[in-house]
Amino acid sequence: MSAARNGKNGILEKWRIDEKPVKIDKWDGAAVKNSLDDAAKKVLLEKYGYVETFGLVDGRLVICTVSCLFAMLALIWDFLHPFPESRPVLACCVISYFIMMGILTLYTSYKEKNIFLVSLQRDPSGLDPDHMWQLSSSLKRFDDQYSLRVSFSDGKWKNCREAEFTKSVSSFFDDNGTLSMDQFEKCVSKLHDTLASDKKTK
Repeated sequence: MSAARNGKNGILEKWRIDEKPVKIDKWDGAAVKNSLDDAAKKVLLEKYGYVETFGLVDGRLVICTVSCLFAMLALIWDFLHPFPESRPVLACCVISYFIMMGILTLYTSYKEKNIFLVSLQRDPSGLDPDHMWQLSSSLKRFDDQYSLRVSFSDGKWKNCREAEFTKSVSSFFDDNGTLSMDQFEKCVSKLHDTLASDKKTK
């Protein structure tokens, strides 16, 4: 038991090696949220060794690419067939572009939500499906309360569980705007370990 604990601590110590302090303008809400999001992502990917997947981002990129293709088609067609001859095609492209922007809004609002990481926990034996871990966060404008949610989806039983904490950003940054990675890592790991222990008891 002691050897296992020492091994885990050794991995954590190696994970923190060469770690450079993250320093931001603590009055910049976007910078605060992004630095905390990046730190939480780092915990799951580097400490626990999960593999990031980009399916959620790829979906957004596909929608944006199609929208850009409609815009490019309108430009090219108008160049080859000057207005008013190009009017029907321009109208179709403009309407299609705004429809795609509506789809993008729905996608980011209801599919992506505030998710900034989707990662897979590979099954060591390769027999069972991979487990999925998601991270999402929120920090309202002019507010100091940062919320982080960790979601776990069991690849085998398809069960979904979530754990969340909400704390003031002052708990993780000092007066100079330097992130206390040790303090933040403990909070993220606590959420992760709670869900992981629930998984083992199922």
